[in-house]
Amino acid sequence: MASIHYPRISIIGAGTVGSTLATTLYKIGYPIVSIINRTGQPAIDLAKNVKCKKVSTNIEDVDDKSEIILITVSDGVIKDISKRLASLKKLSFRKLFVAHTSGVHSCEVLESVKKKGALIAAIHPIQSFPRLDQHLFTKSKLNGIYFGLDGDAEALRKAENLVRNLGGMPIVIPQGMKPLYHVLCVFASGYFMVFLNAISELFKISNLSKSWPEVFGPLMTTTMENTVKHSATKALTGPIVRGDISTVDLHLQTLVQHAPQLIPLYTIGGIEMARIAKQAKKISQQDFNQIITHFRKFVKSTSFKKTQGINIESTDRKWRPRHTASPTHAHSK
Repeated sequence: MASIHYPRISIIGAGTVGSTLATTLYKIGYPIVSIINRTGQPAIDLAKNVKCKKVSTNIEDVDDKSEIILITVSDGVIKDISKRLASLKKLSFRKLFVAHTSGVHSCEVLESVKKKGALIAAIHPIQSFPRLDQHLFTKSKLNGIYFGLDGDAEALRKAENLVRNLGGMPIVIPQGMKPLYHVLCVFASGYFMVFLNAISELFKISNLSKSWPEVFGPLMTTTMENTVKHSATKALTGPIVRGDISTVDLHLQTLVQHAPQLIPLYTIGGIEMARIAKQAKKISQQDFNQIITHFRKFVKSTSFKKTQGINIESTDRKWRPRHTASPTHAHSK
């Protein structure tokens, strides 16, 4: 049986995403022919793990035999990297597939290499990659996850093939929807973590025994199951849904005393819960207006402003814009 020929891959960006992709691809059988990173040591460390012989801090040193280039850097420098790649005469662009892993940008930021003849795509792993330890990239988190893709038909075929080889599943992002898709990712990860952190903080303050996942895990799991199986509107419960303003007021006063830093989060969450409840016809328009008015009055109150370190006199003055000269922004690499 003939062995599978995997295309040669170069990685630009040796952070957690680039390292995880490179390590997983190498284990599958993809040859990693060059690793480029703005600082040398992370690239050297990764190169040792994937037996890559060409390591550099200069994009100009990307291997000329590359068939796939994965750009796994921060969003703001992708376009510049594309331009620098496009200036390299040694690359065979018409045989080259270039993709970035940004969640917010479409493949259009790679226009420079597309004009040279390369196929371009965006391949965004819908996964969290915090740098929890220096060996994070040795533990693949790609198997079974979805990857958000965009590109033209031919580029999508290549992207989907790469994703399936990684053990992932492709989902194509409709044109123009990439930023909104990324907002989804932020809610599903970052903002979700914010609420989990609030639970953890309040649990510590409450001096309850056990651990917060042990005590509140079943409640959270049931809520999530009900929301996924039915909908958020059907799973919705709590004092706001019951129109119980007195309980909400007691919550706010308790937070003033014990955890004032969490008042804005509670307030914003409460306003959004009221909106969902009104939309589901669980509360009336009158109840909704009363809840919103109550939150607004509290935010304007002295007790709230003191807990947030707000200068009451300055916030009560009418705000006037200051006319200043426009700053000059220097371009940096």
